[in-house]
Amino acid sequence: MQEIADHFYRITLPMPFRLQHVHIYAILHEGRITLFDTGMNSPEAFAKLERSLEELGCSVRDVERIYITHHHTDHVGMAGRISRESGAEILFSEASRLYIRENANQEKLAHVLRDFYAGHGLPEKALAIMSKLLVHFRNSQVPFDPDSCPALQENHMVYGRPVRVYQTPGHTRGHVVFFFPEEGILLSGDHVLPDITPNLSPDLFDPDFRVLRSFLASLREISTLPVKRIWSAHGEPFNDLPKRVAEILLHHDERKALVLASVRKGARQAVTVSADLFGDVLPDFDQFLALNETYVHLVELVDEGLVGETRKGDQLVYEAL
Repeated sequence: MQEIADHFYRITLPMPFRLQHVHIYAILHEGRITLFDTGMNSPEAFAKLERSLEELGCSVRDVERIYITHHHTDHVGMAGRISRESGAEILFSEASRLYIRENANQEKLAHVLRDFYAGHGLPEKALAIMSKLLVHFRNSQVPFDPDSCPALQENHMVYGRPVRVYQTPGHTRGHVVFFFPEEGILLSGDHVLPDITPNLSPDLFDPDFRVLRSFLASLREISTLPVKRIWSAHGEPFNDLPKRVAEILLHHDERKALVLASVRKGARQAVTVSADLFGDVLPDFDQFLALNETYVHLVELVDEGLVGETRKGDQLVYEAL
C-alpha cells in the first residue's frame, strides 16, 4: 500500500495471471472510503484488501462508493461482494452497463465466443480451454444488478476532490479514466500502462465497434490533459503521458505493418497471422490474447482496402489486395 496524495492510497492486490497483481485506489475521509476498482474476487485478494484497510483504521464495511474503470474481472470482481457488506453504490459507464447485460447469459456468451474463435482457426483444444476460462472468470466475480447502479457522469466530487471522468473506449467499449485536476493525478486503469499495451479484443456483441481505432483516438484525446502523474492498474507510476502515448501509437503502427507483411505471404487465417507475430508456442490464455490483437489490426487493414476478408464455409481467410 502506498499513499499517493493526502488520504489517497494505492493498494496492490494479487491475481493468478502473468501480471500477478492489480492496483486499486482508495480515498478516505472521516472513516468513509471511496474505491476505484476492486480486484478479483478471490480469498487472497479479499484478505489483502481487508488488511490494507485495517492499517488505515477502516474496514470493508466503511466503503460507501466504488468507481469502476471497466468491467473486466480483475477490476470489478469484488464490487458485488463489497457492496453486499457495506451497501456501497457501484458506478460505471453506460457502455459497461450494456456489456454486463449482454454477458449475463453465459450459455449465449460461450456460443458466441466459440463461433468467433473457431471461425478464425483456433484449434479444438484451445476452444475447450476457453470454456474452462469462462467458468473461472465467472467464479472470480460476485454478480450485482447493473440496472440498480448509478451511471458515471462527466464530473464528480469525492470528499471535496473534483474528479473528471473521460470515456476511453478501446481496451473495452466502456473503459473510463479518472482525472484529479487539483493534484494532476490520472487513474488510467488499463488504458495507459507504463511498460506494456493493454490487450485489444473484439467486441462480439457490437461488431461495429472499432476497437483499435477507438483506442488510438481516445489515447490522443487524453494525451493533452495537464497530468503530473499517471497511476495505472498494472506496473509503476510514471510522469510523461504524451511520451507514453506516442510510444503506444508507434507500437500499433509497427504491429499493423507486421500483420500486413504476414498476410502478404499468402492467404491465411487470423490464427496463422498471430503465430507469425507472437510465435506458435504460447501459454493457453495467451493464444486468445494473440489472436485478439491480430484480429483488431486485420479489421483496420480490411477497412483501408489493403487486405481482403473471405468466408470459406465457417472459416474466415485473409489475403493481401
